[in-house]
Amino acid sequence: MRKLITVVLFVVFGAFLAFAANPTDDLQKADQDWAQAAGSKNVDQFMSFIADDAYVSGNDGKWVHGKQAIKDLWSKMLADPNFKLSWTVDSADVSKDLGYTRGTFSGSMGNQPMSGSYTTVWKKDKSGKWLAVVDIAAPASGQ
Repeated sequence: MRKLITVVLFVVFGAFLAFAANPTDDLQKADQDWAQAAGSKNVDQFMSFIADDAYVSGNDGKWVHGKQAIKDLWSKMLADPNFKLSWTVDSADVSKDLGYTRGTFSGSMGNQPMSGSYTTVWKKDKSGKWLAVVDIAAPASGQ
């Protein structure tokens, strides 16, 4: 009987591990949800993915620090009727409550097309939500 209980517990534990959430998948989903928020041009939804003390560097290479400064910058961009932005995660990794995503972006600002690559460093907050703490965009060659 003890062997049967041990085998059952082992199978249940193994099944639990097989179905446990992959933290990298959760991070990739957060990144793509953030991309959808950018596409919807909803500033508050977009900002809900930004940590209070975040740093952002755009295509111009200039750093912006702090949630309010980032909101001011992005409010202007999202208000532009010609602004479009989408991005795709190419890779991600997680270690405890820190992670990164890396990928490519494309869109337009004004009437100018833009594309390039990005890297975002994420940190889980106390509630378990992934927030961007550093976001770096680099334009494609020739832009």
